[in-house]
Amino acid sequence: MAAGQGVGDRVTHVSGSDLSRRGLLLVAGAVTAAGLAGCDLDPTSSAPAAEPPPDPDRGLVTAARAELSDLIVRLGAGSGTAALVAVHRIQLAALQGDPPPLTSRTGPLTPAQTVAREQRAAERFTRWATSAQSGDLARVLASIAAGIRMQPVLRGAS
Repeated sequence: MAAGQGVGDRVTHVSGSDLSRRGLLLVAGAVTAAGLAGCDLDPTSSAPAAEPPPDPDRGLVTAARAELSDLIVRLGAGSGTAALVAVHRIQLAALQGDPPPLTSRTGPLTPAQTVAREQRAAERFTRWATSAQSGDLARVLASIAAGIRMQPVLRGAS
């Protein structure tokens, strides 16, 4: 073993590279120093970053998520509504909402109650789509309204 090298200091030479470990560390240090040279590390030297303005559609998104969560809970996964609940879960995911916890519902909705709730939800999503500031959100909300209206339970009720 050569003088100055410890047992744990075994680095083999990489073929085609004339750069030593010390040279590599010096280059990495120089790059890091150059990158930090443009940074202002003194927190008192500049004003804090301004908070972004609140999202004007935040209330719509919150209401839309709540509407879908309520539909999912009220419909449950009972017979005849499982497909409708699955659609509402996908719609809620499109709004980046968390699915509600599985709970036992108070009692099954009658077909007329299901149709009334779904129609009311479709009308709300249509209204929210027309009032959204964001074009992307308006398209998602309008798509959800159309998706609700396309469900077989509503297509037969018209």
